[in-house]
Amino acid sequence: MSIKRAGLVSILALFAAAALYPMLFMILTSFRTSVEYLRNPLGWPQTFTYFDNIVAMFNNFDVVHLLLNTIGYIALAATISLSVSIPAAFALAKLRFPLRFFFLMLMVASMVIPGITFILPDYLLMTNLGLVDNFWSVVLLWAATSLPGSIFLLTTLMRGLPNEILDATKVDGANYFHLMTKVVIPISAPGIVTITIFNVTGWWNDLLIPLVFLQTDANKTLTAAIATIAGRYGTDFPLLMSGLLMASLPPVLIYIFLQSYIRKGMVIGAVK
Repeated sequence: MSIKRAGLVSILALFAAAALYPMLFMILTSFRTSVEYLRNPLGWPQTFTYFDNIVAMFNNFDVVHLLLNTIGYIALAATISLSVSIPAAFALAKLRFPLRFFFLMLMVASMVIPGITFILPDYLLMTNLGLVDNFWSVVLLWAATSLPGSIFLLTTLMRGLPNEILDATKVDGANYFHLMTKVVIPISAPGIVTITIFNVTGWWNDLLIPLVFLQTDANKTLTAAIATIAGRYGTDFPLLMSGLLMASLPPVLIYIFLQSYIRKGMVIGAVK
């Protein structure tokens, strides 16, 4: 058993090293000059007090504005997504109506379709609506693409809500709004937070939709703007790594500090 355990630990250590190496490489490279990097791309920085690359990011790119853009877009998309997914999941989990199972299976089927296949229809739709190069195009597409997964997971969670509590609340005279705000949402809070974390990290890392639908630099998200560094400063790898590090840190920090909710989300619906 000790040999098997050592082999398992070794395999997990390799996976951990493969996952941590890109982050470590970005951190080390951001402390180096372009000349130093070209001389030895895999070497260690001569000093850890060289912050010119970070300063250049703030000077050449309006990082604060891009950061506010990203946070604002994500907040709007999350609000729309939760406003639709929570009532829809409750209806699919607790209400009885025709074609309920069909609608649920239709959402599950839509989850297996690659998102890139919808880019051309989405672009034509946003063009007809006049929303190309408008932040609402990104917000609406983010919210729409998150609905199938969010509704499916919340439906699985809400099936475990005790019917006795729901019935007692209705007997006490609570209407639908009070039932949702006073009972369903508080009990389902861990699952809602978990799904929000998954959506937020996915939207933060999303490059395709902002890059296609937002053409003006002032409207871009942080991730989309960082991606343009490779075209403008293709040979300045330390500057590029600094930008990628700034774009990567928020999702990493979210996973570190909210990992308890993520673990709960992995077993949504597994235990009633």
